[in-house]
Amino acid sequence: MTVTISLEGSEQLQRELRRLSDDLRKEAGNVVLATAVEMRADIVKSIQSGPASGQTYRKSNPTRTHTASAPGQPPMTDTGRLANSITFDRIGDLTATVGSELIYSSWLEYGTSRMASRPFFRPAVERMRPVYIGKLEDIIRRATR
Repeated sequence: MTVTISLEGSEQLQRELRRLSDDLRKEAGNVVLATAVEMRADIVKSIQSGPASGQTYRKSNPTRTHTASAPGQPPMTDTGRLANSITFDRIGDLTATVGSELIYSSWLEYGTSRMASRPFFRPAVERMRPVYIGKLEDIIRRATR
């Protein structure tokens, strides 16, 4: 499961970005990377802090229980493996990715035939979208003055 944050858009936006000075282009790249870092933190926080209002069950250790997330909630951490698997990477001047290589991350995000979804990537994207767009608009506004 991977989300790619890439500075794309209309041809007009692309033309304007090509005309940007190297400093402004670097600043836009920093916004892309900062957004990836913030998105990773948002995803990890949603996994680690719940809410967890799903089923409570006993683990293999008889004294240990776990309360799972309910359908529609982010998955609730148990072992920490999912939260620790969330990574970000800059893959170009204006592109970064946030993802998890765990196969079950996509099962949790989209659900399966036997389990309802527990989305955690898509809500993070929606929370970050206005912040990301606002920062890019500020750079473009400054560049066109």
